Amino acid sequence: FPRHPSDRGQGESPHQDRVPRAFIQAVFSRRRSMHVSLSALIAVTAAVALPWRTLAFTSSVAPLLRTHQASTSPLSRALCGSSAMGGACQSMIRTATPSRKRSVVVLQMADDTFATCKVTANKEAAEGLRLITVDVGSLSSDYKVPGQYVKMRKDDAMEKPGFFAIASAPAASPKAFDFLIKRTDGSAWLCDTAEGGEVEVSTVQGPGYRYAEKFGADIEEVIVLATGSGIAPLKAAIESKGLKGKKVRLYYGCKTPSSCAFTAEIPSWEKDCGATVVQCFSQVTSDLPKGARKGYVQAAVMEDGIASPSKTGVLFCGVNDMVKQAKEALEEAGVKPENMLQNF
Repeated sequence: FPRHPSDRGQGESPHQDRVPRAFIQAVFSRRRSMHVSLSALIAVTAAVALPWRTLAFTSSVAPLLRTHQASTSPLSRALCGSSAMGGACQSMIRTATPSRKRSVVVLQMADDTFATCKVTANKEAAEGLRLITVDVGSLSSDYKVPGQYVKMRKDDAMEKPGFFAIASAPAASPKAFDFLIKRTDGSAWLCDTAEGGEVEVSTVQGPGYRYAEKFGADIEEVIVLATGSGIAPLKAAIESKGLKGKKVRLYYGCKTPSSCAFTAEIPSWEKDCGATVVQCFSQVTSDLPKGARKGYVQAAVMEDGIASPSKTGVLFCGVNDMVKQAKEALEEAGVKPENMLQNF
């Protein structure tokens, strides 16, 4: 399965991912009838032979697997049960009524839909980061949940569009999205797009942070962990004010103060959105800003402790090591895995 944008470098394609082992194992676990294994084997062979550009499992570039009894089959469970795509993957599986009692796997290909949009602002947000505003017009109506993202490309000649989380909260602006872009080889074209320039933007994708569904009245505290440009979707979550009524602790990690975006917004996050913000810097060589700490966010949150693990929810976005280490430490402390959310 494609990894989420936060798990790969800007410009790195999801097409580089490979057929999951669980998929192949599930194919051959269907022992009821030979034709099921044969049909699924054909699908696997096609998946290996064709580029993942064609077969990538996303909400809009989707080979839709339609199979009889899909929702309970090992194949469905392997594809969606533990998939990072979650509900988006399940929505791609439909039960087909067969003419006879047999299961048939059908692959349907679809292309992303892109719209030409204008960059209305492009300014430095921090060292190595650009804050870019794009007028997306009617595309904004599809943005409902903080943490969702879009694909962007320079034009249709660009083979591998980038994945970019939306930094502004839903409905913050009627027709514009903000993006926090880290400059890399894959995103330099976007960082260098001047105000008035045009880019192509896909429809809004991904499930986002489903805390409105997952965090009921039993969740009293929400811990938010962000590193680097991963603050973008979490900024949207905090500014949406959907977490109001719960105690919110944001641990925001950067290498140095100069590489930390949105510092001017921190007082507003605390006053208007009810969040307590703890900045963490891993490479500080001078005095720390007031209230900040030296080190990593996953260490800082454990130093502060978890008062009621069973009543705690967590939102993540950042580098893989941070997410992995934080999940392990929080789960060991008693936080339930189902209460730890990422935006994909």
